[in-house]
Amino acid sequence: MALAKQISVSSNIIMTTTTDESDALQPYFDFDVPRNLTVTVGQTGFLHCRVERLGDQDVAWIRQRDLHILTMGASTYTSDQRFQVIRPEGSVNWTLQIKYPQTRDSGVYECQINTEPKMSLSYVLNVIGEFTTVRDYTVVGF
Repeated sequence: MALAKQISVSSNIIMTTTTDESDALQPYFDFDVPRNLTVTVGQTGFLHCRVERLGDQDVAWIRQRDLHILTMGASTYTSDQRFQVIRPEGSVNWTLQIKYPQTRDSGVYECQINTEPKMSLSYVLNVIGEFTTVRDYTVVGF
C-alpha cells in the first residue's frame, strides 16, 4: 500500500514537470517596461508591451472601461484613428500609440495575448490638462 502512494506521488511530480516544460514554450510578458504613463492633453502617448515567444499567437490592445478592442495584431478595430499599434517586423514590441489624447482617454489599457486562457498585462494612462503660465501663476487644466 505504501508503495502505491509513492508511485502516485512520483507520477504527480512527472506530470508537474511536463506541465512546466509546456509552460516554458508559452508566450510571456517582459515586465521591464513602464506601465504607468502620464501625458498632457494633445501629447502623443505610447504604451509599450513586450511579448517574448509569441509564436503563432496575436497581441491585442483593449480599452478596459468599455472592453473595446482597439487593435489585434497589426490591425486597428476602432474607428477612432488616434489609436494604432506600432510593431516593427519581427519585433517583440507591441506599442499602442494614442495621438492627441484627451482627459477622457485616461484609464486602464490591457495588452492581451490570445492564448487559452487569455494572458494580459494592464497599463494606466493618465492624461492631464495643459499647463499654462499666466502672470507668474501656473494654471493646471482649463
